[in-house]
Amino acid sequence: MSDSKTRAERGLDCLSTIAGSPEGGQGLADFFETRGALGSFAHLTAGGEIWAREQFSRRDRSVVVISALTAMGRDMELKQHVAGGLNHGLSVDEVDEIMVQLSAYVGLPFALSGSIIVDAVIAERDGTESRTTPRAPAIVQDDEKRRAAGLDVLTTLLGDPNLDKKATEEAIMGQQGDMGALVMDYAFGDVWSRPQLSRRDRSLIVISALTAINMKHELEIHLGAALNHGLTPVEIEEVMITMVAYGGFPRAIDGILLAKQVFEARGVSA
Repeated sequence: MSDSKTRAERGLDCLSTIAGSPEGGQGLADFFETRGALGSFAHLTAGGEIWAREQFSRRDRSVVVISALTAMGRDMELKQHVAGGLNHGLSVDEVDEIMVQLSAYVGLPFALSGSIIVDAVIAERDGTESRTTPRAPAIVQDDEKRRAAGLDVLTTLLGDPNLDKKATEEAIMGQQGDMGALVMDYAFGDVWSRPQLSRRDRSLIVISALTAINMKHELEIHLGAALNHGLTPVEIEEVMITMVAYGGFPRAIDGILLAKQVFEARGVSA
C-alpha cells in the first residue's frame, strides 16, 4: 500500500468508489464523523487500511463483503455494498449469482432475503419503482445430467483431473446417504455448474460465507477447493483480512489460522 496518502485520504477514496462518486464518498465520510470513535474506525481502518489494500481488486473485495453480509443477515449494510459491488465492476448477473451460490451454503432464506436487497438496489439505480431487469433462469437438467455436472465440479474442486468419479460418487453416497445425493445434484450439479460465475469466484463466495458463519469443517474443505480453483494464498488471506471489518477478529483469526494449516499441508505460502 502506498504511503503517499494518509489513512483518511485512502479511506475517502475507497468510500467514493463504494458510493460511486466523490460526493457520495464524502457523504459516507460525513456520516461516519457523527459516529464518534466507531465512525473513525469505519473510515480510517475499514476504508483506509483494509479496503485500500492493493493485494485484492475492489471487485473481489466486494464479492467477499456481499457474501459475508448476506450470510450474517446484515441487510442494512448489504444494500450499500451491493451498490458498491456494481460500482466496482460486478454485473447485475454476477450479483444475482452470488445469491444463487449462497443458497447452498447459508440457506435459501438468507439468499432470498439478499436477493430482495439486490432488487431494491437495481430498481433505485434504474430509477424504477421495482426491478425490471430479468434474472438468469435455472438450468433444469434431467437426473443423469445433474449427476454428471456435479461430478465434473467435484473433479475441479478436489483438484484431481483423474478422479475416479464412480468411486467418489459411491463414497459420498455411502457416507451421507440421501444428503449426499443433494450435495452432488443440487449444490454441485445445479448451483456450482452454472455459467454466470467462474468456479474461482464461486470458491471466493463460499469461503467468505463459511468464514462469516464460522463453519470450520466445511471451510477447511473449501479452502483447498479455492486453491484448486485458482485463488492464491495471498487472495485467501485477503478474505480473512477483510473479515476483520465485517465479521470481527474472532472469525477472521479462526479463518486465517485454518488457511495457514491448509497452505502448510499443500506446501504453499502467501
